[in-house]
Amino acid sequence: MGLFDKIKKFIDKQMVQAKKDNVLVSAIYHIMVEDLGWKPKKVNLGVDVHEMEFYKPGSPLTELDIKAERSGGKLYLKFEGELKYGGALGSILEDLFDIDMEREIKYNLALNLSEFVNENLEVINEGELKRMLNSYISMIEERAGKIRS
Repeated sequence: MGLFDKIKKFIDKQMVQAKKDNVLVSAIYHIMVEDLGWKPKKVNLGVDVHEMEFYKPGSPLTELDIKAERSGGKLYLKFEGELKYGGALGSILEDLFDIDMEREIKYNLALNLSEFVNENLEVINEGELKRMLNSYISMIEERAGKIRS
């Protein structure tokens, strides 16, 4: 195998990883909206970096942000939940006294692309993906509930 063939094989592999990334992020969005009941506020799907913002009536969070970034064969997710407590008064106090009232809860998760998207670009292990997403969101909401009380 010559150098050109090796380069072509590398590029082909990277293109498949990028496609898997898009499929997995789309699956995450679908699970958030259809299965977990979150409503989209803002969705920005990029090449290797994606940002999604959601809200859910009845949640102790005003907003849940999910930032996803692909690196190689992994998709790194950053969950950030913004607390509802404090309201307008909390924001005014933060601005006035330049303090952070710890209104965000953050968790990180790394997903192996090949564990959730096969070579035919089909979602696999969907139940495990739903369970993981629900688990992380539940941890954020549970922590938010404890902070608020």
